[in-house]
Amino acid sequence: MAQTATPCRWALLGLSSIAQTFVEDILLPRDSSDPISHIVTSVSTTGGQERAHKWLSERKVPNSQDVTVFATFEKMLKSGDFDVIYISTPHPLHYPHALAALNHKRNVLLEKPATMNRPQLERLIQVSKEQGVVFMEAMWTRYLPATLFLQQHIMPQIGPIRRVFADLSVPIASKDMDLTSRLLDKGAGAGAWLDMGIYCLAWADVVLNPDNENKKIPKVVFADSIPYYTGKEDVDDINTVVISGKSESSGQSRAVAIVTTSLTLAGSNKSADKLAVKKVGPSVKIEAENAQVCIPFPLIRPQELHVEWYGSEHLDEKGDAKAEVIKLPVERGWGLWYQADVIAKAVRDRKSENGQKPGLAIGEEESLRVMQWLDDARELAGIKYNPASEAV
Repeated sequence: MAQTATPCRWALLGLSSIAQTFVEDILLPRDSSDPISHIVTSVSTTGGQERAHKWLSERKVPNSQDVTVFATFEKMLKSGDFDVIYISTPHPLHYPHALAALNHKRNVLLEKPATMNRPQLERLIQVSKEQGVVFMEAMWTRYLPATLFLQQHIMPQIGPIRRVFADLSVPIASKDMDLTSRLLDKGAGAGAWLDMGIYCLAWADVVLNPDNENKKIPKVVFADSIPYYTGKEDVDDINTVVISGKSESSGQSRAVAIVTTSLTLAGSNKSADKLAVKKVGPSVKIEAENAQVCIPFPLIRPQELHVEWYGSEHLDEKGDAKAEVIKLPVERGWGLWYQADVIAKAVRDRKSENGQKPGLAIGEEESLRVMQWLDDARELAGIKYNPASEAV
C-alpha cells in the first residue's frame, strides 16, 4: 500500500522570474511513492488580485482561484494558512522580509544570496532558532543528484584537493536592457558577484569543505572587479577571486580556488536561454591528487561529471588516462523542487515530534562560509552597496 504524501503548503512573497520557475517545478507531476506533495495556498503582492490570479493561472497552479491573495505581506504572515514561505524579492529586501517572517514563527525558504552580508545572515539564523522554526537559503544546486553524488562517492576517492576553478559568465547585460531591471539596478543588489559569484563560491565550498570538518576555513586572498557601466552607474561585472587554505605548520597553500564571473562575457547576449548554450570548456574543474573532475556549463545545474583518473590502472592501451562520464540528470523540471523537498521534510518531521523543538537552519555552516567569502571579496575588490541595505 502506497504511503500518503505529506502536503507542504506554500506562501509566495514576490512573483519574480525565479518564483515562476520554482512554482512550476514544485507542482510538476510526481510518482505516487513520493513522500511530499506541494501546494500553493497564499500569495502576497502589491499588484492586485487580478494580476496575482493571472500569474498563478499561467503557472498552471491547481485551483488557482482558491489561492488567497494578500494585499500586504504583514497580513499574510498573520493570517495566511501555509507551512513554508518562499521569499524571492530583490536582494536588499531578503533580510527585512525574512526577519519579519521568522518573528511571526514562519518557516522560511529564502532566495540566494540570503542576505547582503554575513551579520544579517547570522541574525536570521539566530532568530530562526529562537522562534523554533526552519530556515534555509535556497542554494538549490547543492541538492541536485550530480552535486550529492560528487560529494558522497567521488570526493572520498580523488584524494587531497590541490586546485578548483569555478566560472559562471553569462552575457545577460546589454545597452538595450531597461535600466530599471534588477540585473542593472544597484539599489536592487545588481552585479555579477551576488547573482553569479554565490554559485561559484558554493562550488568552492563543496570542494574545499566537503564534510564541514575543515576547522581552518580557507580565506579570500585576492579579489578584483572590472565594472560594467549601465548608462547610469557602475555594477560589478568581470570578477576574479582567489581563495586559499594555508597549512598552519608550513604556511604553504593546501588548496586554492579560483572563482570568476561576468554578466557581459562568454558569447552573444542574443540567445533567449543563455543557460542552455553549449560551451566547450568546463564550468567547474577540480584537480586532486588521484583524479580531475570537470563539470560542464552551467554549474548551477550540473548533470554530468567528467572524471579523469590518474594512476597506471586507469590508463588505456596507449598509456593515456581514461575519462569517465557519469550522467546524473535532473529527474524533472529545472531542479528547484529538490530543495523544496528538503525543507518540506524538515518541517514535516518537526510536526511529528512531540514538544517544543529548537529552530533549525538547514545548511547553516555552508551558507555562513560562502557569505563570509562574498563579504571579504567585495571588500578587497571595492564592490559597495547602499549602507542602508546592509544594516542589521
